[in-house]
Amino acid sequence: MPAKKTFWIEVSSPVRAESERGIYSATYTFKELSQRGVIPSDKTKYFHQTTHLRDFFWRAYWSRGDIIAAGGRAGFLRKTDAVVVFMHGWDASEAIWENLPARLCADERNLLVLVPDVNGFGRSPFLTPENMDFDECDPAADMRAVETWLEVLGILGGRRHVPIIFVGHSMSGAALFYFREERWNQHPIGRCAIAPALLMNDILRKGFFSTLGVSIWAGARLLLEKLTETISPLVINQLIAGASKAVQAEHKRIFKQTHKSTLAHTFFAMGQAKRPTHKGDWSRFKVLLGHCDRLVGLDPMLNLLVELGFRSRQVRMVLGDHYFFSVGQHSRRLHSEGREITLEEIRDLVSQCRKSSRS
Repeated sequence: MPAKKTFWIEVSSPVRAESERGIYSATYTFKELSQRGVIPSDKTKYFHQTTHLRDFFWRAYWSRGDIIAAGGRAGFLRKTDAVVVFMHGWDASEAIWENLPARLCADERNLLVLVPDVNGFGRSPFLTPENMDFDECDPAADMRAVETWLEVLGILGGRRHVPIIFVGHSMSGAALFYFREERWNQHPIGRCAIAPALLMNDILRKGFFSTLGVSIWAGARLLLEKLTETISPLVINQLIAGASKAVQAEHKRIFKQTHKSTLAHTFFAMGQAKRPTHKGDWSRFKVLLGHCDRLVGLDPMLNLLVELGFRSRQVRMVLGDHYFFSVGQHSRRLHSEGREITLEEIRDLVSQCRKSSRS
């Protein structure tokens, strides 16, 4: 009798109960799945050659009721009818989404939510950050790495063409514009770009991103404490002023632990990213912008979206700053509603993609 196949979803950390009733999560690493033989050696080699990452970490969320109804995690993986992938921005990790993935799971049946650490940050470091090139860490590379990960897991390009909804913030919001639709057109795809750092039309902010990237790189020879003292306040003030204290603390933690070459190259690459090319109408693609975002200017971004072919119904302005979906004591008045609007827009994309897969 052949050995029973092990699915990736079965090889995880201990399950964690989330704040939402009946919602649980577990964490995974590419390295462990490879070592356990769940990911074949040829696919492991393909992943490392394509992404230049040493490892890849993610957290998966699901409803306990769905797992029981499916007869276990493997059965749920075969039964799920939509996947949502949350992608964080620069100098962050999966933790910045706080309880949004769990809330989304609580509202939807047979939904799998995946929240990775992306492209050099958190527990997804580059193989050789000290020798990396900009095309390994720009927004297009960020998207390519996530696509490769999903392809290796069999979610993209697998036998079941399950709908996939990508939610990206800041750096990863920009990455969504580089998703290769022509390669994965068998899947119903939805995209929600939150405060995307897509700066082609914003000369002032392009200069800021490029200059700060060079500054971090130049400071890489200083003591870590000195670098953090000089650069970190700028990052905190500009990037996460309106976020919760937990999100601010996570940014500080990630800044301290991330290789300075990764911090510098990824920030500089956002300022130098090439204009995305696209044919079509950007179907099932939404863009959410904060009205007082210091890193993504409204006027340049809106003009760029018009030039790219977006329509009014695809773009929504939310009151708040770069982190309008994260609620702190100081931002509760505006960000509480911004968080609900963000969830509302993601749910709508899930619904659209599901309907498309059934038609």
